[in-house]
Amino acid sequence: MSKCRITIWDRAFDFSVVYECYAGEEVLESQREAFAMLEDNEKEVVDSLDAVKKYVQKTGAGQLKDDGIENIFKYVMPKSIFVPRTKKHRIAAIMCNYKFDMEHGIAVVFENGKLKKVGRQDIVL
Repeated sequence: MSKCRITIWDRAFDFSVVYECYAGEEVLESQREAFAMLEDNEKEVVDSLDAVKKYVQKTGAGQLKDDGIENIFKYVMPKSIFVPRTKKHRIAAIMCNYKFDMEHGIAVVFENGKLKKVGRQDIVL
């Protein structure tokens, strides 16, 4: 596990970066590359906000006060970066708490530096 400072949706965060490894295993080069791609693609992270808002509107529809989400951080709060162990794909996910599903949260998943999917955290765990 390492630490990083990254800006997500116009707010800076200090995060733990969690690399999926068994005891005694080294972090794979593909895992390091996946995190570097996420760090280097700030525009892709900024653009992911629209997908996150759509996810919140879809899954929290009955609980939203209005249709517009002015402050995403009322509903979604980034907590860490998770990098699963995979050699083929360079996947990194922003793991978030989610007001309408505290148990499962939200994962904003990037593959090769591009937004792949927004969903419950178990899509990447």
